[in-house]
Amino acid sequence: MPSILKRTATLSLAGAIALTFTGCGESKVAQCNKVIKVANQAAVLGQEFGKDPKSAKGSQGLIELSGKIDQISTEMKGLAIQDEALKGFQGRFFKLYQDISKSLNDTAAAIDKKNIRDANRFLVTLQKSSVEEGAIVKEINTYCSGK
Repeated sequence: MPSILKRTATLSLAGAIALTFTGCGESKVAQCNKVIKVANQAAVLGQEFGKDPKSAKGSQGLIELSGKIDQISTEMKGLAIQDEALKGFQGRFFKLYQDISKSLNDTAAAIDKKNIRDANRFLVTLQKSSVEEGAIVKEINTYCSGK
C-alpha cells in the first residue's frame, strides 16, 4: 500500500512541476503573433486593393473586398486568446473589420444607385476606419513589444 501512495505522490509532484514550466497556455508573444498575423492580412488586402486600379473600380470590386474582409473578421474572432489585453485588441479589430465590410457594401450599393453623395459619405467612413486601424496597430505593437 505505501508504494501506491508513493507513486501517486511522485506523479502528482511531476504533474505540478510540468504545469509550472508549461504555464496555463500560450505565451503573450505567441498570442500577440496570432493577432498581428491576422491584422497584417487585412492590411495587405487593403494595400493590394489600393494598388490595383482594376479591383478599385466599380461596386463589384468593393463587394469582393468586403467578402475577403468578412473572412478575416471571422478568422480574428476565432483566435483562441487568453491574455485579457489582447482579447480587447482582438475585439476591436473584429468590430473594425465588420464596420469596414459594411461600409464597403454600403458604398457599393450607393455606386450602383448612382448616389454620389452617399458613396462619398461612406468613403469618408472608410478613411476614418483606416485611421482607427492605425491607432489599434500602434497600441498592440506597443503592448506586444513590452514598452
